[in-house]
Amino acid sequence: MRNNIEVTESKDFAEIGSWWQGKNNKERHEIDIIGLYAEDKRALVAEVKRQAKNFKPELFAQKVEVLRKKVLFNYEIESRLFTMDDM
Repeated sequence: MRNNIEVTESKDFAEIGSWWQGKNNKERHEIDIIGLYAEDKRALVAEVKRQAKNFKPELFAQKVEVLRKKVLFNYEIESRLFTMDDM
């Protein structure tokens, strides 16, 4: 398993960024890291937390599903959690 530094320094990704929706909506969906692989229609979607205990898998799954429907509908999505331990 690669850590966050290895992900950002990797040449595997064509684009790396973040995504958010719902600036004025009741529900805000924010994704900390999205990496689009260079070779095919795959994406890495990651949540970043200082401590793993603060991660809410159900909420993250909902965010990923919104992202899938809105933007990444043709992509195979790999989801991950990064914490301080990954640095």
